[in-house]
Amino acid sequence: MKAGTKAALDESNLTISHTELEEFTRKLLEKVGVSHEEAAMVADVMVTCDCKGMESHGVRWMDIYLKRLTAGSMKPVTNLKVVREKPSLLLLDAQNGLGMVAFRKAIEMGVEKAKMSGICAVGVTHSNHCGALGYYAEIAGRARMASMLMTNAAAMMAPWGGVTGCLGTNPICFGFPTYGDPVIGDMATSASARGKIFVAFQRGTNIPDGVALNKNGEPTTDPKEALEGILLPIGGPKGYSLALAIDIMAGIMTGSNFGQNIPSLHGDVEHAQNIGQFAVLFNIDDFLPIGEFLEKMDDSRRQLKRAQPAKGFSEVCLPGEIEAKTLRERREKGAVIPMGTWNLLQSWAKKLNVQ
Repeated sequence: MKAGTKAALDESNLTISHTELEEFTRKLLEKVGVSHEEAAMVADVMVTCDCKGMESHGVRWMDIYLKRLTAGSMKPVTNLKVVREKPSLLLLDAQNGLGMVAFRKAIEMGVEKAKMSGICAVGVTHSNHCGALGYYAEIAGRARMASMLMTNAAAMMAPWGGVTGCLGTNPICFGFPTYGDPVIGDMATSASARGKIFVAFQRGTNIPDGVALNKNGEPTTDPKEALEGILLPIGGPKGYSLALAIDIMAGIMTGSNFGQNIPSLHGDVEHAQNIGQFAVLFNIDDFLPIGEFLEKMDDSRRQLKRAQPAKGFSEVCLPGEIEAKTLRERREKGAVIPMGTWNLLQSWAKKLNVQ
């Protein structure tokens, strides 16, 4: 840790100013050829997740990003190309650039189209990992748009009734603006995001039952065995159906890889993944006057917050509410990351000569 860094340590975590963590992350990316502007975009996505308490989607991803960038399987420059365009449709080619940059630009382009046409479907092909989908739903929400977003991923989840990895964790996200924090439901279609299992492995804690199988197809609560094995779909056949639908829409329909055709993000850093992203953006004001929509969202929130908490809960929270509160706190007090993640970043800093 450099002299002057505003950070605090405990046995398992580092608390550090989010601006310093963003600057450090950006510098690492710039060292491998990413432009200042695009490195700042990627750093903002990752550090925002760490500030929300989502370590599984934060700067821990820098290790695999830097491995893939230095191996050449991910390009440091993101040249987004328009493949097909209609008044309410965009198909974009990320040309193997940074998924976080490509999807952010795609959402911004889609928002502008939706303002004119009321709705816009956006597909991105030849893309890479884009991080937490909720980040992009917030971009749409700031433009008073409702959104549905999804991405596919390398096969690491078994289909319902099977023990072979055929589908990715294939997350889906819905976002809606409100007078205050947006309502954002962002979830993997696996019983747990792989990143959460990785964080459990770093912390030396077990994972819940029903999340994963070991490499022999047997249930396990050991995160190391889970990382070497197979994840299970959330809700059994329901999660399986959703994961498959996302693989079709984000993968097959955009002309990207799908299922077992996608190279492993972690185990094969030599080959491009060519995954896809898909989003539908809705200009709320074309469906219902935005003021009326926001009033009804506020009424919906009051109804939910008045619900009697179940045993073990102090209150009922809306999707995204806990993360928004944590984000405000950590932007003031500092981002919290596991020491294992910090040590990985420090090893890259030494390798790349970043001070």
